[in-house]
Amino acid sequence: MKNLKTLTAAIFIALLMNTTSSFAFPAISATANSDQELYTAIEQLVQFPAELTSRSESAHVWTTFKVNEEGWIEVEDVQGKKAFADYIKKQMELISVENPDLYGKTYRIKINFNFQTK
Repeated sequence: MKNLKTLTAAIFIALLMNTTSSFAFPAISATANSDQELYTAIEQLVQFPAELTSRSESAHVWTTFKVNEEGWIEVEDVQGKKAFADYIKKQMELISVENPDLYGKTYRIKINFNFQTK
């Protein structure tokens, strides 16, 4: 009986560690090795937000971000309509950079959202 309790506790701890590590390390949505690949990754990840299509509005957002020493995007500033700015911040943080030459670099880009009816 003692062995069963120990085995059950070990399995529970293993499951708990697996679950918490998946929250700590989200799946990488896009990676980049150069400035151009970084811009391409942003273009791929940033689409017109589906939840904002009902508003029928266009917007542009300026964002300043830095590639940290671990290769992840850290958004420093976002300027524009709040809903679009919040979306940009969330999407940008899904991008990782593999090239250490880009670590520590800061970028400022303008992202346009053009609403078009289909």
